[in-house]
Amino acid sequence: MTTTRRQAILLAAPYYPPKTGGVENYVWNLAHQLRTRHDRRVVVATTATAGARAGRFDGEHGPVYRLGAPLRLSNTPLGLGWVRALRRIIQDEGVGLVNGHAPVPVYADAAGRASGETPFVLTYHTGRMRPGSRPADAVCATYERTLLARTAARAREIVCASDYVAADQPRLFAGRSTVITPGADLDLYRPGPVPAGPRIVFAASLEPSTAYKGLADLLRAVGQLRVKRPEVHLDVLGTGSAIGTYRELTDRLGLRGHVTFHGRLEGLALAAAYTRGRVLALPTRYDSFPTVLIEAMACGRPVVSTRVGGIPALVTHGRNGLLVPPGDIPALAGALGEVLDSDELATRLGRAGRSHVEAELSWQRQADRTVEVFDRVMAARRAIR
Repeated sequence: MTTTRRQAILLAAPYYPPKTGGVENYVWNLAHQLRTRHDRRVVVATTATAGARAGRFDGEHGPVYRLGAPLRLSNTPLGLGWVRALRRIIQDEGVGLVNGHAPVPVYADAAGRASGETPFVLTYHTGRMRPGSRPADAVCATYERTLLARTAARAREIVCASDYVAADQPRLFAGRSTVITPGADLDLYRPGPVPAGPRIVFAASLEPSTAYKGLADLLRAVGQLRVKRPEVHLDVLGTGSAIGTYRELTDRLGLRGHVTFHGRLEGLALAAAYTRGRVLALPTRYDSFPTVLIEAMACGRPVVSTRVGGIPALVTHGRNGLLVPPGDIPALAGALGEVLDSDELATRLGRAGRSHVEAELSWQRQADRTVEVFDRVMAARRAIR
């Protein structure tokens, strides 16, 4: 008697844990929910981080293939033979649907090309890529007009990580996209009483490419807060090659005793770090729909962030958080001071944030919606055979 192996879902993303970041966490949580909640067979294909070994590994939710990436251009891994390697994975693992994650150029495009007749779904996580220098901006614009446009055209369906993302690329996504934002695991991120101490939490990767997350602005705001609140403390959650730069800035501002760099945290340790804080701050200069805001809100913590990208669709000023203009350090310090000084405000914002995540942004709900997209695409494929 022979048994038929269930078709797998291949999640193809340029990065995956243990590397941390929004896309990495999104893909990990999706894999977790697909495997545990929906009993789907999951295969992950990603790149090997610098110095790490390439190959097939046993992951928490199924096999994880790490493809060699000997070249890197800024934050973009580059490798030869990805299309061929991904085709082999699709064949060997019995893949019935390929889900490529962008916008990091090339990798999701390789997955789309490798998919062939296998249904391909593109998930796009951010708006237009504009690093800020003319040469880099020109390269990104050319990529979006050419390779990304072909990849989007190849996709049976497109998932955008926020309404902002969908609206920012109307030529590629208008009328074709389903918006499914990141979420939070409600079983992991649980609310607790807001602590009285003036402790601020910041969570992000500390790479040069993520300087836009605003840690430098936050450190300067903490310097202003310290004048009237000498007990103020900042917990920095995350690591990366720019950590030395931030430590030096901390020392220059005279904040050595007021800032703790905790490194990378995950799971229960990350949830506990959120709940130890009174408020989470993310003074980002650009973002589509930051996962850390959702996770902190799920923990019942008020959030202070900026009016950029998709954040105003997540945080309603005065209702479940506070928003300030990007780069406005006095406004940032003022908003944080309000939350640190008012128990009523901190509790009210935190409760409203948790309620919003429970109603709209649980990972369980977002995974259910993603499975609906995947099943629709696979059913359409079966119908035309």
